[in-house]
Amino acid sequence: MFTIINNIIDRCFFTVSFIIAMQLPEFIQQYIQRLSGHLNEAKFQLTQFQKIAEEHYQGSLSTMIVRYKESSEDSIKSTADLIELLGTRIELYQSHMLQLTQTEYHNTLYQFLLNFDLYIVQTTAKQFALALPLNLNAIITGAVVAISLLVIKELSLMSFKRIFRKRTNPIID
Repeated sequence: MFTIINNIIDRCFFTVSFIIAMQLPEFIQQYIQRLSGHLNEAKFQLTQFQKIAEEHYQGSLSTMIVRYKESSEDSIKSTADLIELLGTRIELYQSHMLQLTQTEYHNTLYQFLLNFDLYIVQTTAKQFALALPLNLNAIITGAVVAISLLVIKELSLMSFKRIFRKRTNPIID
């Protein structure tokens, strides 16, 4: 009887973990779309500063930043810092986008897990739309995670059984 119940639990566990793991490629896709939106917005904002630099600083954004930093007004100095931060943010987003979109799926998964932007992950999770993607990457991800979790479950169960067997049947020397 215990074997039948265990088999049913295993099947349910496998199915649920398979379906949940299939969401990962869809989540990454939605994350990439959100990252792209952040990148485009940051580029748009930097373009607006570049237009000001073209009008007043012969097109040199770096000259504009230096002059802003030399200003006696704190708000102008803060604007210089903001422009520099925007440039750094664009470089970071472009690099991350390239890592996620120019590689094989397993590399994309690896890059996502190691280098995700927490804010973008959180906003993606809030707006995440569940899906059952029927593509090879999703199916493979689901199967690998489900099988791995099932193996971990079985190994844990075997370990607990050994521990309890040793306690109930102590060997007397």
